[in-house]
Parts: sequence; structure tokens; C-alpha cells
Amino acid sequence: MDKEVVFVKIGGSYITNKKTPFTINYRALEKITDILMNTIQDKRILLGHGGGSFAHPIVEAFSRKEKRKAITMCQWATRWLNKIIVDHLIQRGLNAVSAQTSMVIYRSSNGFSVNYKPLIIALRNNLVPVIYGECIHDDKGVYYVLSTEEIFRLLTPYIKPERIVFVEKVDAVYDKDPVKYGDAKVIPIINKENSTRILKLLGGSAGIDVTGGMLTKIRIALDIAREYGVPSIIVGGENTSDVVNAIKYGRFKRGTLITW
Repeated sequence: MDKEVVFVKIGGSYITNKKTPFTINYRALEKITDILMNTIQDKRILLGHGGGSFAHPIVEAFSRKEKRKAITMCQWATRWLNKIIVDHLIQRGLNAVSAQTSMVIYRSSNGFSVNYKPLIIALRNNLVPVIYGECIHDDKGVYYVLSTEEIFRLLTPYIKPERIVFVEKVDAVYDKDPVKYGDAKVIPIINKENSTRILKLLGGSAGIDVTGGMLTKIRIALDIAREYGVPSIIVGGENTSDVVNAIKYGRFKRGTLITW
């Protein structure tokens, strides 16, 4: 490809209000759209988003009851959120296309199978595929909750991105919860030298999150960096210039670099 590919994830806690089911943050969506408009000429972008307040409450409510109902309602909720995001991008003039995760990835007794070629074709044609955390089909357990971070890990061997940028509600990884502690400090880099110590500091996210929150995000990003040499950057969605620079150049003023 004539331009490098960058994976960009919109955090579910940023694009929605995770404490109130089925609520979208339109101000955040507008910021994300502006960011894409300012980067799409320089990079091919595969966009992903979390399920936030659309998916997590559904899985929480139905996972202990009837699995077929759980996957039905989970996919309904995630498609709804994805449609809102893709429709908004199209209305702003971006060539965005929805990529239903459960039709791209499924899980069997042999592991995950990935139908990645349609995404490559879309990227080559300067489209913005928009994939998302979803309940995918599992031939052993009916469904499996697949996070956007896991999607990126599964796609990386086939569509090796230059980098991954996580656009979050928080503007970096901190040594403690910045909402609760005024003396919380930014961790500017996480790598093989400090990863064990840093992972011990991290816990789950605020609100309902069935995919593990920040702890899982960091672990998967470290795995991707170690296995494929692809770094990740965590930046805050409110810092538009940082997100644009992270996507274009891998640079930022405030954020966290995850490498190996």
C-alpha cells in the first residue's frame, strides 16, 4: 500500500456513557470525526470501537441465562452503536464502511479463524472499515465476547499496522486512578523493563466492563508489541492534536507508549 495502515480504537467509555445503558457521547463522536478528517489523507485507517454502554450491560444481563438470547441481543446492541458511528462518519463526508466482527472472526475448537481479505480490499480502496467489540460465534460455547483489542491482535499478522492508537476517556495510563487521586502520575512508556511492575498497579475500569478494562488493554498491547513489533499509544480523546499526531507520526505530548 502507498500509505501505512494505522489501527485506531475509540474506547467504549469515551464514545458512550458506560454507566447509563445505550447512551452515546455525540461530542466525542464529533471529535473523532474531526480527527479522522485530519489524518485520512496521510494514513489508511482501520477504525475500531468498544461496545461501551450498548454491549456490556446486555452481556451482563443475559450471560447467565440463555446463550442464544445473549448473542442475539449483544449483536443487536453492537450493530446499533456501530450504525450510529458509521452513519455519522458518512454524513461528514468520510468513506466509512461497517465491518460486522462476527462475520469476520469466529471461534472454533482450533482457535480463531479470521476472514481478513475484505478489510484489506477496503483499505486499499481508501475506505475506512469500522469494526467493533462483539459477541462472536463460538462452535463450542455458542458465543464468545471479543474485545476490540483482541480483534486488533488477531488482525495484526495479516494487516500489519504501523502502530495502534487507543483513543480513551483518560489521556494516558496512570500509576493510580486519576479520578480518585489528585497525585496520580502519568506512565509515559510501558515496555519489557517495567511491564511486570506496571501491570500490578492496574485494575478494572469504572462501570460495567466484561472485557477487562485497562489491565487487559495493556496486556494485549504488550503481546502485540512483543510478537509483531507493533507499538501502541494511549491518548485522550479530548486532546485532539495529540491524537492526530499519534496517528500521523507516533508522537504525542501527553499519553503512554506501549512497546517492547
